[in-house]
Amino acid sequence: MRIRSIKPEFWTSEDIAALDWDTRLIFIGLWSYVDDNGVGRDVERLIVSALFPLEDDPRDTLAKVSRALARLAEGSLITRYEADGKPYLHICTWDKHQRIDRPGKPRYPAPTCGNADPRDTLATPSRDIRDGLDAGEGEKGSRGEGDSPTAGAAAPAPEASVVALFPTPAAPVIPDPEEQQQTAQTLVGTWIRHCKQRPPENVIGQVSKQLRQLLSEGIHPDDVSRGLAQWHRKGLHPSTLPSVVNEVMNAGPKAPANQDIDWDAAMARARARMENAQ
Repeated sequence: MRIRSIKPEFWTSEDIAALDWDTRLIFIGLWSYVDDNGVGRDVERLIVSALFPLEDDPRDTLAKVSRALARLAEGSLITRYEADGKPYLHICTWDKHQRIDRPGKPRYPAPTCGNADPRDTLATPSRDIRDGLDAGEGEKGSRGEGDSPTAGAAAPAPEASVVALFPTPAAPVIPDPEEQQQTAQTLVGTWIRHCKQRPPENVIGQVSKQLRQLLSEGIHPDDVSRGLAQWHRKGLHPSTLPSVVNEVMNAGPKAPANQDIDWDAAMARARARMENAQ
């Protein structure tokens, strides 16, 4: 993340005024997200982790970022493209909004490079992941259900209680090492900014190491971010960070009252087994 400036002309621009407020904020945030040449990785979860690491609902934030990127592309304010199989975005008005005295070496290929291909700019519908199961209900007719005994047949549904307690986990998305490093650095920087005083370098190093390890295991940056915020509020040792992340991402509903463990009965059974063994 880099320090950028906002010119007064930004607030009177007709192009900016045509955008909703969320999109304006995300557009400003992208200026700090991209490198000194106005180019950054077009990976929405990286953008969310960099700009909004402490949001309570990361999925809703991801949907807002997705829609904002689509609107910015439609308004010709950013260019979305792929180069060498990786997605990138470029701020078209970069030279208009920013003036870098000594720009750093370009980290990513520009949209004008020979192997750059434009990307589709459609936005991801809000909460599409959580609403995915409901979508199947509206497709039954189009699949020809009832045309034959096997048409549109679905596999037997698992027991409801099992589905509720143990839903099918999503396949982990493992970022490449470059993405891991960028996300870890962003999370560390955000954590340091929320500390009253800068932590000792040894502590910063331990936290950074834990974050890189968690990301390398394929844990989603949103879960790591929420776990980091929870760990910060508790004021625990860096070695406990993985446990707090696990606590956050695997938090579920409490067991019903009739499923509470009878500790007295359990202890009595344990004592009986010990006596029988003697």
